[in-house]
Amino acid sequence: MRAIRILAAALCAWAVAAPATAQNPSADAQAVLAVEDAYVAAELSRDELALRRIVDDQFALNRNDGTTVGKEAFVASILRLNMVGQTVSERTVLVHGDVAVVFATTELRFASDTAEPTVSRLRYTATYRNRVGAWRMLALHMSPRS
Repeated sequence: MRAIRILAAALCAWAVAAPATAQNPSADAQAVLAVEDAYVAAELSRDELALRRIVDDQFALNRNDGTTVGKEAFVASILRLNMVGQTVSERTVLVHGDVAVVFATTELRFASDTAEPTVSRLRYTATYRNRVGAWRMLALHMSPRS
């Protein structure tokens, strides 16, 4: 009987600590993923107003070379992209209070006037913060994925 209680307690602890996935989304996790989907749509359509609304004023892009970029430079760089498609997969979100972290893989497709279209496959971590009831992207890091 004691073993069953221990097993039940372990399963309950695991269920509470388990990250939200597509099969197990909490209300906050669904809200974060909805904002992330809106961010992807804004990237593709180069919607500056939506990007400025979604990206937090204290945003930092952490680059692989160790440098960081703030909101203004980040939004400006997105507006210069010639991205024609993006597919997000393997997405998991962890929510703790007013902070959420999204882990995912993305495939970015870019058009070129002089060469074949290019595809970048990246693994990324995005951090969101809930400010006055609205989730905002606070930080982003992307790395090449093989």
